[in-house]
Amino acid sequence: MRLLLICFFNVLIISSTWAQIRDLQTARLNSSAGTGVASILMTEGAILNPASSAFFDGSGLSYQNTTVSLKNENDARKNNTDRKWGNPRTQAAFAADHSGSVKGGVSYQNQKENGFNRTRYTLHGASMTGKNTSVGVLYRYTQDERPEFYSSKKHKTFHQVVIGTTTIVSEDLTLGAVIVDPLNANKGDDRFLGGFQYGITQKLLLTADGGIQPSRSYQSRYLWRAAVQLNLFSDFFIRAGKFYDHITFYQGTGWGVSWIGPKLGVEFAQKYSDRMSDKNTYLYEKEKIVDTTLSAVVQF
Repeated sequence: MRLLLICFFNVLIISSTWAQIRDLQTARLNSSAGTGVASILMTEGAILNPASSAFFDGSGLSYQNTTVSLKNENDARKNNTDRKWGNPRTQAAFAADHSGSVKGGVSYQNQKENGFNRTRYTLHGASMTGKNTSVGVLYRYTQDERPEFYSSKKHKTFHQVVIGTTTIVSEDLTLGAVIVDPLNANKGDDRFLGGFQYGITQKLLLTADGGIQPSRSYQSRYLWRAAVQLNLFSDFFIRAGKFYDHITFYQGTGWGVSWIGPKLGVEFAQKYSDRMSDKNTYLYEKEKIVDTTLSAVVQF
């Protein structure tokens, strides 16, 4: 773990004013509108909070495919050949090993949409620091290619660190916190997020996250999101959530279902995203993005 941390903090730091491609989310996160900082999730250790990996045993593999559609396409986009939406698609593969004292995994992610092309590789590790508390570190290596209409600089490579912690307070309550890109390697990605998960009943969970962008005033750059999960039978789950992000100027909802067996799991989710104001330059007025994700998980 010490060697991992040393490598992470000696990476090259690059700052930029690039417009931001949307963050990749798993089917589980899309179903809850991105909520999950305090949830104990295996695959999502490579996406959101790496500390949750410390609570798992065994290993696992997962793959997901996301199709991205655009609703209510604006005439301005139709008339601008540089801003054609195209045929976007996102794919990601994850591998996790939780057999040692330091638990974690790797991932490969690729996003193609709205003229952007992002390839990201991640490595994360987590360990227990107390009976019910864990700390994790996630390293992200990203290669971005963006459309020429944004600037003359089309290609960019950067390295980032994400630090997270998770605490199981009681059988019903879990807390989590994440610091994203504290060294500001990619301008605009920095976040401080906190969240909780609370079991209202044995079958009903409530989760909520809140966050700010440390490099800007918290009064103008903040986010919140919340979701509920209903457990039907022993291995079937239904989720729904809502988010309001005043950092990226998106708002929307998500929903999904999943079946999680002892060795296999399948998840389906849809997330709907609208722009909040003209400060969001990714979408035109009244356009809506629909992410439809299907994933499969194998545990052994």
